[in-house]
Amino acid sequence: MPIEHRPLLGVSEAAALTGLDEKIVRQAIRQGELIACYAHSSTKRIRQRDLDDWISSLPERPQ
Repeated sequence: MPIEHRPLLGVSEAAALTGLDEKIVRQAIRQGELIACYAHSSTKRIRQRDLDDWISSLPERPQ
């Protein structure tokens, strides 16, 4: 299944889809801006819909 169609993504996959560095994705998770879950493992997983919501919430221009 192509990465963009997966319901759950790893941090590296989320970073690849957004074009952002993994550090930015991890920071957003730590700060509670991006929701991550643990689906029967100790690995963080990001729901595609949560990633989409986070991207939509980003400012269009620096403040």
